[in-house]
Amino acid sequence: MQISYMSCSFSIQAKQKFVRQKVRKYGLASQRKIPSFKAEELLKENGFVITDKNKNCLFVNGGKETMKHWLVKAMIFKILRERGRNVGTEIEMKEGIADVIDIDNKIVYEIESEPTKKKIKEKLKLFNGADDVFILDLKKFPNDIIEAEKYLKEKIV
Repeated sequence: MQISYMSCSFSIQAKQKFVRQKVRKYGLASQRKIPSFKAEELLKENGFVITDKNKNCLFVNGGKETMKHWLVKAMIFKILRERGRNVGTEIEMKEGIADVIDIDNKIVYEIESEPTKKKIKEKLKLFNGADDVFILDLKKFPNDIIEAEKYLKEKIV
């Protein structure tokens, strides 16, 4: 599994650039002829609860998330759907909930306001059935919606 943490650190930015270059060169799992249903099946086998009722729907987390958190989640959802991906939001697992999942590529996008090393480690353990986990630091997002969308379009693979 690979983790990408979206912040302003040089080494992390270099890693993100490498991930994007690798995706452009080799493609994602769905581009290597792994059918969407197989990717979904693999996620289910690893504890992700994905159904027809929660696939390709945008959900709120019971009022516990800030407006900025919800808007970032909605933007990720929209960008992935525009790219033709099957997407899940607020996908339940045995011990937690994933903010956004690119089902076709088995990538989790987790939005955090305080991404400490301990919290990142917990999220990696929780989402170990995914191929990639992107921890998005909410504080790094521009407050302007248009700028935030541009920022996300550059980061999302």
